[in-house]
Amino acid sequence: MSALVRYEQARTALAECHRVDEVKDIRDKAEAMAAYARQAKDSELIQYATEIKVRAERRCGELLQRTEKNTGARGVGSALASSEGTPPTLREMGLTYDESSRYQQLAAMPDAHFETAVATAKATAGEVTSAFMLREAKKARPEPAKGKKAEALREELKQAAERGVSMLTTYAALTLRTLRAMDSVTDQERVVLGELADAIAAMTAQGSETCEN
Repeated sequence: MSALVRYEQARTALAECHRVDEVKDIRDKAEAMAAYARQAKDSELIQYATEIKVRAERRCGELLQRTEKNTGARGVGSALASSEGTPPTLREMGLTYDESSRYQQLAAMPDAHFETAVATAKATAGEVTSAFMLREAKKARPEPAKGKKAEALREELKQAAERGVSMLTTYAALTLRTLRAMDSVTDQERVVLGELADAIAAMTAQGSETCEN
């Protein structure tokens, strides 16, 4: 079976996946295939395998984002249901928090930017690495909020930090207590929680310098 045929089959399989574990399986197989291709010095297979690996990571991020917004407070579920019918944790899915964060960064890239980045990586490096794609993903992030209100808030955060007080920790703790006391959330609250989860993932990833190839 040619590399091109395997590539097309993998692309089709990814498009049909609706469960994180299915996508993760394709991603892991692509990673193993890329390792074999490097040993065999098969440049064509290296390109196809590394591209599929990154596309699987992006698809995984899409599923995680979609389910986080649908499940509200849990925020770590997936399209994979546990035996109790509730979304499993990242650990149950075999994912780390950093992996979830990185995959969701790839999912947040506009389609045109993602495809251009894939083509650029193949043309310049001969393979598509997660590290390169994550650098491209950072370019697509929105700029920090500007204006008088944003500046005032940043100054308030700075002053609180100088007093040894973390406003983020304070409000996060309050949010957690509120969520744990609630039996359900409204549609509007789900949207806000989804945006909060995305922001947390993006901010956490900024402090992580180690990315998988």
